[in-house]
Amino acid sequence: MPEFKNVPVETSIDVEFEVYCGTCGAGLCYVSDTRESRKRGVFQVTVKACPNCMEEKDKVIKDLENQLNEKI
Repeated sequence: MPEFKNVPVETSIDVEFEVYCGTCGAGLCYVSDTRESRKRGVFQVTVKACPNCMEEKDKVIKDLENQLNEKI
């Protein structure tokens, strides 16, 4: 039987995925976005800093500032 070999087939699909903070485990889907890179055209995911971790960082900084001010 005759056949065509190595026929290129182009298709596209939608891929849905979840994004979580690797530090605290909070869901980051609402602060994440997708795009194609400008130079290479490959898929990328951009994620803003985790709001929970940033809040915790601010608390630690404030505590350290308070400790420093108490020593002065």
